Amino acid sequence: MSTDKMKVAVNKQKVIATLIGIGIIIIATVAFIIEENIRRNTPSKKHISENEIEEMFGVDGENMVVVFNDIIDDAKGYVFDEKIYLEYEFVKKNINSRFYWDNNENILIYTTPTEIIKSDVGAKEYYVNKSKNVTDYAIVKTKGDKVYVAIEYVKLYSDMLYEVMEEPDRICITSGNGQEYEAVYAKKSGQVRTGTHIKKSVVRDVTSDDRLVLLPNDEEQDEEWFKVSTNGGYVGYIKKSQVGDVKTEVIETGYEEPVYTNIKKDFTICMGWHMVTTEGANSTIYDATAVTKGMNVISPTWFRISDNDGNISSIADSTYVQRAHQMGMEVWAMVDDQSPDSSDDKVFTYTSKRENLENALLSEAIEHGIDGINVDFEYITEDIAEDYIQFIREFSVKCRNNGIVLSIDNYVSASYNKFYNREEQGKVADYVIIMGYDEHTKGSKEAGSVASLSWVKEGIENTLLEVPSEKVINAVPFYTRIWEEKDGKLVGTRALGLVDAMDEMEANGAELVWIDVLGQYYGEYTVGGTLCRSWLEDPRSIEEKAKLIGEYNLAGIAAWRLGYEDADVWNTIIKYTN
Repeated sequence: MSTDKMKVAVNKQKVIATLIGIGIIIIATVAFIIEENIRRNTPSKKHISENEIEEMFGVDGENMVVVFNDIIDDAKGYVFDEKIYLEYEFVKKNINSRFYWDNNENILIYTTPTEIIKSDVGAKEYYVNKSKNVTDYAIVKTKGDKVYVAIEYVKLYSDMLYEVMEEPDRICITSGNGQEYEAVYAKKSGQVRTGTHIKKSVVRDVTSDDRLVLLPNDEEQDEEWFKVSTNGGYVGYIKKSQVGDVKTEVIETGYEEPVYTNIKKDFTICMGWHMVTTEGANSTIYDATAVTKGMNVISPTWFRISDNDGNISSIADSTYVQRAHQMGMEVWAMVDDQSPDSSDDKVFTYTSKRENLENALLSEAIEHGIDGINVDFEYITEDIAEDYIQFIREFSVKCRNNGIVLSIDNYVSASYNKFYNREEQGKVADYVIIMGYDEHTKGSKEAGSVASLSWVKEGIENTLLEVPSEKVINAVPFYTRIWEEKDGKLVGTRALGLVDAMDEMEANGAELVWIDVLGQYYGEYTVGGTLCRSWLEDPRSIEEKAKLIGEYNLAGIAAWRLGYEDADVWNTIIKYTN
């Protein structure tokens, strides 16, 4: 073979070898890519470790984990003598707000519509009114600054089911009978993972029998994944392709809410407060009602908390009650908290002192034949809001059991006084009264109306979000204010009855202008360099407020106070109450 032919043959061999090498590389590369793609798209079968599970549930090695409606809660369960206990604060916040813990006297109280149920710390007994009941466990325990209630006792009165689970040890609680939630079920089987990727570790394997509650998804890749909680509280993510359609389901615990029976009058309430400050002033009932028309409830200011033990001062008078009845009026005597010798935080935070107050009022009502008690506690603070509403619950039981009307006075509903808990008042009391006045008071920084129509309407509408309309009474002012300004600055204000305020405006030549949105006349005059202004209450302004009875289907109207008005006001009111 020639040299040239040999060179050609060698070159061919080199080319072939090169091509083969390249082919091998390509094949190897493709194989690698395929293998890597398979590896990348093959779901991980790795499950989270026992330590990771304990970290997820917040296991502390001492207390039981609480899973509430499939969500792990920060609260813990406590085991004592093989009985499970729940933190009181958790119970009150999540399960049953009507449990009440007296931190001063170490008493746990629960109120039903007709019963006051009490148990002392560490005791196995509880008293339903005065009837003793015995359990085989201590009902309430304390540990450090924590208060715990036996879960069996909580369930006696609460909307809840519970199940004890192991690994980790936990109490799974369901509450909220009738509430809706969203859930999904696996099509056949699936994996709940620690994150939104198939390579994330498996939290729980699930089947089509497992209910998965949907949770808000805080991951970016939420188009393909649901965040869920399993029965038992395991939280993670599952591919949407592994589950069926989202279903709306309802919590079912079988719990039935207690029925609060209330006294409901078969007439529109037309009530007036009668300012009585001495026993002798009880004889003024005829003078106080001389010009009234259609008034069917009178509320004398007879009772006041007199000390820090829950005692009361009383100027109640049986003859007054008899006279009121003869005139066709019920007597709903008022109790207030305006004594300088008592402090609400020293009365309502003690069960024994609340009982003194409740029993004293009940005794007075029975002794004098009083039809109702009107509670007017205006110095409650947010710190004792729970103690105050507990008084209302307890007192409502005693009133209900004795056929006594319980009405409660409230400021116009606003964000800063929400703690008065009108929603609970609306359940346990017979009537909730809106004090629809003092929009501007002597403490206000600017002059303005005592009760503008728009402000009153807003107060009613906010109240009706929490209280049934048939229990709501709107109170109107039989007074107004004259504001004094000098050099553009507010220098004083005076409260006057309707007649006196109108007389003063007219005597000083004030021109009165009706303002539709306020539902009032406005007038002003100047004397000695002082500008005197007033947004006046009169029969026309009161009529605009009386119309709200029908507009909002209210229980009636009340007025503060008798003696500040004239006969024309009653000619107006009776049109909407009789």
